[in-house]
Amino acid sequence: MAATFVLDFSDGQHLETMGNGVIGRNPSVHTPGTEMDDPAHVELVTIGDDAKSVSRAHLAFGQYQGIFWVMDLGSANGTTISYPGDGTFACDPNTRHEVDPGSIVRFGNASFSLGRR
Repeated sequence: MAATFVLDFSDGQHLETMGNGVIGRNPSVHTPGTEMDDPAHVELVTIGDDAKSVSRAHLAFGQYQGIFWVMDLGSANGTTISYPGDGTFACDPNTRHEVDPGSIVRFGNASFSLGRR
């Protein structure tokens, strides 16, 4: 059974998810490199960003065996994860990175905090 994760975005959006998704200015289910298991159930999170610091399809997210992950999709401005009490780390493009609840994921001028329900 998949866990439910809560993403609270810097622009006020709130998402409770048990699946996969793509975040960006204009995200798409068919974003190259996302390899989603079930494209019909992919969450698309649109981030308004007039400065274009967030790429059209900036990062993908999902979970595997109850562990949440993010993957930068080769964005221009990158993605970082700030782990509680453990520092901030830059994500390698096209590589899944584990995200612990309580962490902050930053992408361009936007971010979300991760919780678990």
